[in-house]
Amino acid sequence: MASLRSPTPSTIPSSLAMELPPDILYYIFVLAQADASEPRNLSTTVSHVCQLWRAVAVHASVLWTRIIFDSDRSQFDDETLFLQRSRDASLEIEITSQPFETPGTSSARLRSILSLIRPHSHRWRALRVFSLPSRVFTMLFDDLRSAEAPSLETLSVTQQAWTSRADWTFRPFESGTPSLKDLRLKKVPWDFTAPLFSDLQKLILDGIPGRARALDAEALYTVVERCPELEEVHIWPFLSGGAGQTGQFHLASRVAPIRRDRLKKLHIDSPAIIEALLGVVLLPSLLRFPPLYHMRPAVFPTICRFNPLSSLRELAIEGPDGPDSAFEELVGYLPEMLRALESLEGLNFYYFDFRGQWLRCLETTCPRLKQLALTGCAGFTAESLQKVMARRIKAEGMLPLDTLWIVDCHGLTMEQDLQTWLVANLAHLRLA
Repeated sequence: MASLRSPTPSTIPSSLAMELPPDILYYIFVLAQADASEPRNLSTTVSHVCQLWRAVAVHASVLWTRIIFDSDRSQFDDETLFLQRSRDASLEIEITSQPFETPGTSSARLRSILSLIRPHSHRWRALRVFSLPSRVFTMLFDDLRSAEAPSLETLSVTQQAWTSRADWTFRPFESGTPSLKDLRLKKVPWDFTAPLFSDLQKLILDGIPGRARALDAEALYTVVERCPELEEVHIWPFLSGGAGQTGQFHLASRVAPIRRDRLKKLHIDSPAIIEALLGVVLLPSLLRFPPLYHMRPAVFPTICRFNPLSSLRELAIEGPDGPDSAFEELVGYLPEMLRALESLEGLNFYYFDFRGQWLRCLETTCPRLKQLALTGCAGFTAESLQKVMARRIKAEGMLPLDTLWIVDCHGLTMEQDLQTWLVANLAHLRLA
């Protein structure tokens, strides 16, 4: 019965957590912070549990490296404390719009923030800025032009509207950012000539500044040239018909070809610029094009002669708009181009005329092809499609198709027994 009595303080065993050695507590705190949605809250919380936990937390500099300005306060005592406790550790700085919401205080508060963080710019690992008022935004980055951030790896700036200063461009850290790998800008009037655009691994630009220098293939080529470790490029939206859309194919006559073995994603909302880059930047590791981009036959010779894209997994090909005297010559490169696409898994043809012969090249090309879509296409029959599929099934080293979409291919007729054969040999079939 003694075991059923209510416990007294003297009989309650000490918590195992309170008996852990400081080095184990340290690693637990660090791991917990890595998974915490609010790292600042965790740092403060564990430092108020007991004397032991406080001693460990206060001396764990990595727990105090997230410096976030996200409250409408005139004093930044918490941020000052975090900077002190972070000691010499690398910092992640975030500045949001909240400190500048009280009218008439924006300039003074920005000066206070800068006076706190500028002396530590050599420790910045990441700087993220979100939705600042236009005047605060330009003041901040004008000040940062002279800042030195040799350890900065990530710079992310997101604005909701363009700055009202028509002649202003975004050029922080003019002395260079040798460690910068990840650059993300939204509605920021960037300039490709800025030192920021060097030695990057990831480049994301959302919004093309209308009053800045037009996006053109040669300007973007210089960025790719200065970034040998580039892995991803995302630039959108691009307004078609603007400057930089004509004469892009002449880029190959003006610059030397380069090779980028790590570039896997090239998402640019401008077919002319993508096609120009394909003629001067060899991309053996490229996996896919932008989802909305349809490769035009004009680039078939480039893919055959210079840029085989052997790692490409998804491809959309679009036929010419209306009569095109060059189409017959260009489409002759189709079998050779497809032979190079050894990793291709998905292939979409849009409004493409196979001329009664070009569909047959799929019998012996693209050995890993699993998905085929034909939208608005002509120049083939259901029987020729069945023959392609049957030969791929029998061919050694070829994967059989498992998904087939045929949409808006007017004039195509298909007997019931052929439909039955397709259903039996496909995992997914759509006829519309």
